[in-house]
Amino acid sequence: MLKIKELYFSYENKEVIRGINLKLKHGVGCILGANGVGKSTLLKLIVGLLKPRNGVIELNGKDITNLDFKERAKLISYVPQEFSINFPYTVFDVVLMGRNPHINFLEGPKSRDEKIALKCLKILGIDYLKDKAFTQLSGGQKRLVLIARGLAQEGKLMIFDEPTSFLDFKNQLLVLSVIERISKKFDKTILLSLHDPNLTFFFCDEVFLMKDGVIIDNGKPEEVITEENIQRLYGLKAELVRLSDKKLVVPNKEFLELEVML
Repeated sequence: MLKIKELYFSYENKEVIRGINLKLKHGVGCILGANGVGKSTLLKLIVGLLKPRNGVIELNGKDITNLDFKERAKLISYVPQEFSINFPYTVFDVVLMGRNPHINFLEGPKSRDEKIALKCLKILGIDYLKDKAFTQLSGGQKRLVLIARGLAQEGKLMIFDEPTSFLDFKNQLLVLSVIERISKKFDKTILLSLHDPNLTFFFCDEVFLMKDGVIIDNGKPEEVITEENIQRLYGLKAELVRLSDKKLVVPNKEFLELEVML
C-alpha cells in the first residue's frame, strides 16, 4: 500500500505540492488533472527524483521518504513520460537497464539479470525486437519497451508518468490494457497520471483528482468523475452519458466555441 501524508514541495519560491494526502491500497490508481497542476512532480517525489519540503511517503508500512534513490528503486519501478538516448542501445539493453538497482556497479549484470530482462520482453510480446535499436522503434513500441524495463525493475509499486502521451488512440488503449493486465497478473500496485477522464472508466480502480497541487477528491471513477468535478478540474462544461455499462464525459461544444471566440 502507498500512503502519502501532508506532502509539500516547492520549486524555488513557488509551492507546487500543497499538503497532499493519498492512499492507494492495490490495483490501478490514476492521478487526473490538467497540465501544470503538479502530477509529474508528485510522481517524481514518490520515486525519489525530488525531495519533499515536508511530509511522509510510506510503502507497505515503511517510511521511504528519506530512502536514497537506488534503494527506493528496488521497491518502486518508474516508467517516465519521455526517455531520450543518443547512443544506439538495443531494446534488450534498455530493458536490462531496469536491473540497475539490483546490480553491483563493479560486477555488471549477471545471467539472472539477463534472463529477467528477456522474460519481461516475452511477457510484453516484444522479444522479437530485442536486437533492434531503441531509437528506430515507433512511439507505441518504445512505450512497451519502457514498460518491460519497469517490469524488470521488480518494484512492488509501479509508477507511470503520462503513459498515453504522444500515442495515437489505438496505442493509448493498448498501453493501458497492458498496464491493467500487469497489475492483475503480477499483483502490482500501479499509480499513473492521465489527462483524459474517459480512460479512467475503462482502466482505473481509483482516481485522485488534482488541481493546483492539491488532491480535491478521490474514489472510484464512477463516483468522482462528475460534471461538477470536470468543471473544477478543467474549467469545462460537460455532460456525463451512459454507454452500455460505462459512463463517458461529453464536452459542451457550444461552451468551447464561446471560449475560443474565433
